[in-house]
Amino acid sequence: MAGLVAITGASGFVGARIAQALARSGWRVRLLARRMPQAALMPDHGIEVVLGDLDDRSSLERLVRGCEAIVHSAGLVRALSAADFFAANDIGTEHLLLAAARAAPAARLVHISSLAARAPELSPYAASKRAAEAKVAALAGARDWIALRPPAVYGPGDLELLPLFKAAKLGLVAYPAAPQARVSVLHVADLAAAVVALLTAPIWEAQVVALDDGHVGGHTWPDILAALGMAFGRRPLACRLPRSVLLPIAGGASLIARLRNRPQVLSWHKVPELYHPDWAIDGPALSGMVNWVPRFDLASGFAETVAWYRTQSLL
Repeated sequence: MAGLVAITGASGFVGARIAQALARSGWRVRLLARRMPQAALMPDHGIEVVLGDLDDRSSLERLVRGCEAIVHSAGLVRALSAADFFAANDIGTEHLLLAAARAAPAARLVHISSLAARAPELSPYAASKRAAEAKVAALAGARDWIALRPPAVYGPGDLELLPLFKAAKLGLVAYPAAPQARVSVLHVADLAAAVVALLTAPIWEAQVVALDDGHVGGHTWPDILAALGMAFGRRPLACRLPRSVLLPIAGGASLIARLRNRPQVLSWHKVPELYHPDWAIDGPALSGMVNWVPRFDLASGFAETVAWYRTQSLL
């Protein structure tokens, strides 16, 4: 039996899979959640839940007290304003680190960042993720820490990329990207396995590490369309959306989101991210640090994702 690990963000797509993977690996798991996170709970593993959020000092201290490790996966990927992104991603990380300094000064920290942090000038989201990394470096103290920068994460349980798969099923994919764009991706199960592997490694030496599915140089959109075609048995027709076409659409989506007070992923400040030409991994390989190799390539990962969508009657 491994020790006790505290996890934030376990109500989300990535955090739930990390919690499940750690519990199956023998870790005792304690989660922070505003409400009971059904996606992360498993009947055959005892998982403790601390009700609260990243603004609640007492809850954060209860979360981390006695833990050998902390996995910080909480964060916003959609928000109505830059201030909202920074409040959750930057200030929330600061609150966690201050609580850990008081209640768990020796606990190791895995911070789930984002590849977007590589280009903070592109969007408030990217800037807030870079700021959170800076808070980790400044406030971690003597604890061992690592910040992981995954690219686009997909797999069973993900709803953000569902529109892409629905379009592929219909046979026509309109995708927003620079003409020669390259993107790295990672299956959620491989990200969770990477966290498990890290927590068995002796030391990380305080660093930021990018990780992906192992496809050197990332994927082109023809690669992605080919994998979608394999998953559905026919390759969809494709149309690249010019930036000038998506901008007014994104502006309209932003206006509707504000009127409804309900943030959406597509917004005017997301457009620079979507048309950035290089989201391919160029950092050090995690496989060189720990015993971890990604299991899913694009074809097998998309096939499993499509199968899950179908079981959930989403496709």
